[in-house]
Amino acid sequence: MTTINIGKMMCNGCVANAKKALEGLPGLKSVEVDLKQANAVLVGDIDLDDALQRLNDAGYPAEKAE
Repeated sequence: MTTINIGKMMCNGCVANAKKALEGLPGLKSVEVDLKQANAVLVGDIDLDDALQRLNDAGYPAEKAE
């Protein structure tokens, strides 16, 4: 399980866009994006750099949660 902090999410539309950006990740089994927590929890054997890049390309600054 990997948690990513996501910036600039303002509404449920942003949540849907962020989730869509992540859904094509190779090895991803599930993803939950939370607006209040401003994060995504990814389950699966994923490439973290790829996930971060996809979110950044979609307009949402992202970083691995500590």
